[in-house]
Order: sequence, then C-alpha cells, then structure tokens
Amino acid sequence: MRFLMLPFLLLPSIAAAQSVPAPLNGIWQLRDMKVFGKAETTLPPAQLVISGKQVGGKIGCGTYSGTVAAANNKIEIQAKPLPPRPNERCLYALPGAFHAALNASGSYVISGDTKLLVLFSKTTRLTFERIGYVTPAKP
Repeated sequence: MRFLMLPFLLLPSIAAAQSVPAPLNGIWQLRDMKVFGKAETTLPPAQLVISGKQVGGKIGCGTYSGTVAAANNKIEIQAKPLPPRPNERCLYALPGAFHAALNASGSYVISGDTKLLVLFSKTTRLTFERIGYVTPAKP
C-alpha cells in the first residue's frame, strides 16, 4: 500500500514545477478588447506570446515582455513595454490601456479546441485567437 501512495504524493510537487498549463503556450493575436462601462478602445494589431513562465509580444510598433503564472483558470501577468530602439519613436513603447488590461487579468478561459483565449479582469475582457504554437525551453 505504501508503494501505491508514493506517486500520489509526488503529483502536487510536479504540478507546482510547471509554469502555465500547456494549452496557454502559444502565439495569440488580439481579436477584441472590451472595456466594460467605457467607450470602445481602438488598438493597433497586438500579439501575445506565452512560453513557460514568460510573456511577451507586440502592440503596434511597440514590444513588451514580462512574466505569467496560471493554474485552475486563474492567471497573473506582469508585463511592461520595452523601450524603442534609439532612432525609433513609438507611442506604444509607453504603458497604455492594453498593458493595463493584461496586468489586471485575473482569470482566463480557453476554448476546447485551444483556438481562442479570453482573459478577464473586473473591467476588461481580452479575446485572442491562436496563430501559432511554441514549445517552452526546458530549465
């Protein structure tokens, strides 16, 4: 009986070592951003890339990066815009509505076919469509 219990005791520690559920890893294109109770926000094309514990992407001419942790349909993202190249000017290199919505996200839903990802906060809903896959690097 002791030998049968050992694998079950190891499962929680294995699950804790993984950063995000596998279906979240990928390249996602923003389809829609809804801010509840406010006027529609028009955004340029935006992408979200999730790979392991890292998140990054681009919005318009700007790029951003940060960290992500997710489990049981809860998500925590900490993303910041990256500075532009020295000879480049980019409005989206500053923190904006998109970055705030990403960082405020507290839960997510992914479709059964893993083609759609929806991030929710108390005030915003971001809908993404999968446009690619990534395999996280092994630590």
